[in-house]
Parts: sequence; C-alpha cells; structure tokens
Amino acid sequence: MSKNKKKKRNSGPPQALIRLSQVMIVKNEEKNIEKALGWAKKIAYEQIVVDTGSTDRTVELAQKLGAKVVHFEWINDFGAAKNFAIEQASGNWIAFLDADEYFSDEDAQKLMIFLKRIESDPQMRASYHVLNTAWIQLDKNGNFASKLDQERVFRNIPSVRYRGRIHEQLNVRPENIVVVDEIEIMHTGYTDEAFVTTGKIQRNIRLLREDLELYPDDYNIKAYLADSLKKSEDEKEREEADELFSEIMKNRDKVWPDMLRKAYVHFMNKSMQAGDMGKCLELCKEAMLYIPGDPDLENVYRSLTVGP
Repeated sequence: MSKNKKKKRNSGPPQALIRLSQVMIVKNEEKNIEKALGWAKKIAYEQIVVDTGSTDRTVELAQKLGAKVVHFEWINDFGAAKNFAIEQASGNWIAFLDADEYFSDEDAQKLMIFLKRIESDPQMRASYHVLNTAWIQLDKNGNFASKLDQERVFRNIPSVRYRGRIHEQLNVRPENIVVVDEIEIMHTGYTDEAFVTTGKIQRNIRLLREDLELYPDDYNIKAYLADSLKKSEDEKEREEADELFSEIMKNRDKVWPDMLRKAYVHFMNKSMQAGDMGKCLELCKEAMLYIPGDPDLENVYRSLTVGP
C-alpha cells in the first residue's frame, strides 16, 4: 500500500449543510440597519437587502456592512416585495426579519442547531418547511411589552411564498410548520402614535380594504383592518372597528388565535376605560377559554382578581 494513501475513517453520517439567507425589505432604516444585519453576520450564508426607495443612508450602510443590495420599485404590496426578495436568495433556508427585528446571539446559534437537526432527520426534512417562533414586542425602554408568534424562518422552496398586500402571511400548510418556543424574535417597532403621525394607519387601512375585496371571507384580514381602524382619528372608522371585532368574536373558529385575542383585548380595554371591571373580567375569562395559555391574558386576569 502506498504510504501517501490515507485510510478512510468512519465518521458517521455527513453533517447537514445549512445555507441561511438573511433577507429583508427596507426603506429609510439607517438607524436600524447595522443591528438588523449584525445579528446574522456570523451565521448567514448571504445577506440580502431589498430597498424600496430609501432617501437616507440605508443603502450605503448596508453595502458597507457587506450585504447585497437590490432595488424594488414600491407598488403598495408588501407580499410582492417580499416574494421578489425571496427570489434573490440562493440559500436553502431563509430568515426574513424586518429591520426593527433581531435574534439574540444565543438564539441565532439555537436557530442553526435546530435547522441542522431538521436537515439531518429524513422525516423532519420532508415534513417541516416553516418555523413558528416566539415574537417579543419591546417597549421604548427595551422591556417586554407583549408576546405573539411569527413564521419568519422557512425553507427556500417555490411553494412557500407570501400572500397579501399588507400583514402578509406565508402560504403554507399547517402540517409543514414546526413550533420552536425556545427561539425568540425581538421587535422594537413603531408605537401606535408613530403610525398615526407618519400616515401609516391610513395607508394600512386602504391596503387592507383592497385585500378584503379580494378575500371577503378572510376573517384575519378583517381583524387586521379592525386593528388599524381602532387607531384612526375618524370616529366612524373607530365605530367600524367595534363592528368588525364583534363579528370576529362571533366567528372565532375562522380566525387565528392572535387575531381573536386582538378582538377580546379591544373590548376589554373599552370596558376598563368605562370603569366596568366586571365586564372586563368576564371578557378576559371568555378569552382565556378560547385562547388557553396566553400569558398576556393570564396577567390581566391575575391583576383583576388578585391585584398587582
């Protein structure tokens, strides 16, 4: 045997290869772009920023940070912009977070470990296309404000695309989603007041009305519309929000839990403002029945029954 010929070692099955594409659409995010790209720097196979018309230094900073910047002409359609962004990605998994969202360093590493676990298991690889993770809203001081869940990490395959011009959602079957509670997306985001002053509320209302014309029986769109209408400065639009939220509560089996919670919380807040704590407690107990395990509802229930 030749001395130069190396003996093969049995090292077990090959390690799963994860090529994670970090993708985002942005406009005027110079204050957030460094952090938005920073969390994925050590784990991303590539970083893609799709700019929709920035007039600040967003593009310049993203390029300096090593991201690939692509331009997309804005057509009032978040779903279309995001689907365009996905088409630019060459990785086998995509992390699609907004510029005001991020994973902690610890959770970024957890994410890669979990994706490798999926890819290494034939059954999981065939079944799981989308990760459902916790989504934490932070207040202006960086403290916990609320918790939801989001689907922002998904396999880069043609069947997984966004639907909807606003509050867009991935078109994916429930059986292809895996819940990963131990990974959290942190969101700094806009306050309701900022949305009003920047005109985003009326923009959202307009786009949601257009979506509702296309999908008149979609109660999740109705819930999103109600959630925008309740922030309007127009009294008639706020009254319309009440009507829509009431309709949603009567059709609770046709709406996502997060959207149903918005309806209950809306009327709970109105009851508190009116000083009717008994009604608020009644609504809270009913909401907990249909949305079990929700931490925000449980906190409200404790405050109403036990006190702070």
